[in-house]
Amino acid sequence: MRNSSRDSFGRVLVLGLALVSLIALGGWFVFDRFGSTEPPRVAVADTPAGSRAVPAQVPAVRATVTEVVGLVEWTHGAQWKALSVGDELAPDDSVRTSPGARVDLWVGDEASRLSIPERSEVQVGEVTSSVHSIRLARGRVDVDYRGKEGRVLRVQSESGTVAETREARFTMLRHGAVVAVATRGGSVNLSSAGVTVQVGAGQQSVVFDGAKPLAPEPIPLEVLLKVAAKASANEALCVSLTGKVRVGTEVFVEGEPTEVAQDGSFRKDVPRLEGLSQVKVVAREPSGEISEMMLACRPRVRIRPPRTETVKFRWKEAP
Repeated sequence: MRNSSRDSFGRVLVLGLALVSLIALGGWFVFDRFGSTEPPRVAVADTPAGSRAVPAQVPAVRATVTEVVGLVEWTHGAQWKALSVGDELAPDDSVRTSPGARVDLWVGDEASRLSIPERSEVQVGEVTSSVHSIRLARGRVDVDYRGKEGRVLRVQSESGTVAETREARFTMLRHGAVVAVATRGGSVNLSSAGVTVQVGAGQQSVVFDGAKPLAPEPIPLEVLLKVAAKASANEALCVSLTGKVRVGTEVFVEGEPTEVAQDGSFRKDVPRLEGLSQVKVVAREPSGEISEMMLACRPRVRIRPPRTETVKFRWKEAP
């Protein structure tokens, strides 16, 4: 009798435990199906073993126009249009300045500035948080570049000459086959034909037509300008000029650029124009220092015909 009761009790106990387990299992299913608050999973692309994750791209930093004097134009393609304060220049945009004009830019931040004077053309290259690069097609660019860790400025001419700095105040010019750099503060590495020279504060260096840079020399305290004028037998000419300047110096006669030889010599015939009584000659060195001379037009040279001697013969007189 006791055995029968024990068996009944055992069966009841087993059924009870089974029922409790069934209820618990049902509750877990309902919670998992309808009550879970786990946030949705975001699928992550598999990264091949040994490769690094690609960092997020930093938006390009543009060059912003802060001041415009005179006629300044810019283009992103084939069409040139007027440039205004507040315009932003992206890579491959070009800027050119007319005679008497100038444009100032911020590059990346307000601490770094570029000034492009008259008769110059510059194209914006790579402009990011780590590299600022521009191409100097002609003329000059004045730079006040404030360094930041890991950031450099590169100014490149069409001949392949490159000026690079992390912090400096300098001028780079290109006229004809000559490229020159004059540094007022900091230092600039000037590279051409596989050779690099460091142009320190108070120094300048010159490159001829993609050759090796000349050794840096102190920036002269005075501008060298020697000019000789002479009258011309050609009545259409006001004066014929010959002169001498330092290597790398620009020369302007009556506002027009004049070709300067590699030894610094130049010559120019100035046409005789109505109202023109004096000729203005300007020499501008790489540092930006200027010297001017005014030369008077020469009077026309009168060429006298050759004098003819006459001989009289007296045939009837005896010797």
